[in-house]
Amino acid sequence: MLEAFSVSELSDQCREQTERYLRDEPSLDKFCMELFRRAIVDRDERAWSAIYAQYAMIVRRWLGTKMEPDEGVAAAFERFWRALDRDKFHRFPSLGAVLNYLKMCVHTTAIDHARSLHRVAEQQSLESASEVAAKEDVEGTVAERVDGARLWEQIRTTLNDDRASRALYLSYVIGLSPREICSRHPSEFPDVAIVYQLKRNALDRLRRSKLLQG
Repeated sequence: MLEAFSVSELSDQCREQTERYLRDEPSLDKFCMELFRRAIVDRDERAWSAIYAQYAMIVRRWLGTKMEPDEGVAAAFERFWRALDRDKFHRFPSLGAVLNYLKMCVHTTAIDHARSLHRVAEQQSLESASEVAAKEDVEGTVAERVDGARLWEQIRTTLNDDRASRALYLSYVIGLSPREICSRHPSEFPDVAIVYQLKRNALDRLRRSKLLQG
């Protein structure tokens, strides 16, 4: 039974069978499918790390030069992880179907990135063309900040992980990209994969918490 295999054993078998699949040779899907099942259904971090290591180079090839390689790979895997759950995974009939879905996530990530760059360029062009003065709603701003402070204190307490909380704060409140987070805080976040892993784990915990359920 596959349940008796360790993640390391599954990873070794999956690597061999994936290479055969990519060469259009006869291959067995069961080892890779079990590894994906543990990562997606069981949320096994060791299995997810093995998948990341196994398929990162393939994802990098699919991305080509559309994005910075490490950030693009991490973003595509995060999209893949966020999109799948138990029910969706069990609809995949084969490893080929899983990889095709991963490839779709890669292309969608690249498209979103290109759109984001276009929006930034347009915004910068508008800002340089004219400056629009607006009266600041002081009361609304203060109220928003108070509510935000309460929310992030609840998040910090729920996670009980300063680095994960900080990764979420820098991403969603400050608005930094994973690469910018690594650039500004290299000792705490040495590479973009760590940022995505922290965000992924934190969001998974928040989904299960009473904080986001009610």
